[in-house]
Amino acid sequence: MTNYWSIGVGLLAMPAAVHAMVPAAAIDAGLAAYKAGDFAAARSYLRPLADRGSAIAETMLGVMAARGEGRFADPAAAAGWWLRAANRGYAPAQLALAKALAAGKGVAADSGQAWLWARLAASAGNGVTAEANALAASLASGFDEAQLATLEAERAAWRPWPAP
Repeated sequence: MTNYWSIGVGLLAMPAAVHAMVPAAAIDAGLAAYKAGDFAAARSYLRPLADRGSAIAETMLGVMAARGEGRFADPAAAAGWWLRAANRGYAPAQLALAKALAAGKGVAADSGQAWLWARLAASAGNGVTAEANALAASLASGFDEAQLATLEAERAAWRPWPAP
């Protein structure tokens, strides 16, 4: 079973001001509601922020969807939120998406794309580096040198979405 909880806990420790396009107080309110277990309030704070491009909000909505917090579990919706945040360059979302792709949870299993997102998360140099490196290493054993070279070229060419 994928451990989505570790993703949510890690986000609670991150500074809310990492995404300047939304007010830090709004992120703080959403994360505080989440931490208190008030998932409806958390969603009401986070959804408008996600719609404005906050990768933290997108990632948290993905965690809530994956875990069924406040609603039924929806792995496909979770993967969609994580894809948005991952494309913004947010490492916790990249790792969550890599896990979903590796497990085929909410998306078709794709070990190549899982490796790519895990390597991108690992290169961010933050709290998810070790876990992302471990996932990428376990996935790499299933590829030959040519496949890894192709994936590495794709990783090197990847660029985050421009800020909204």
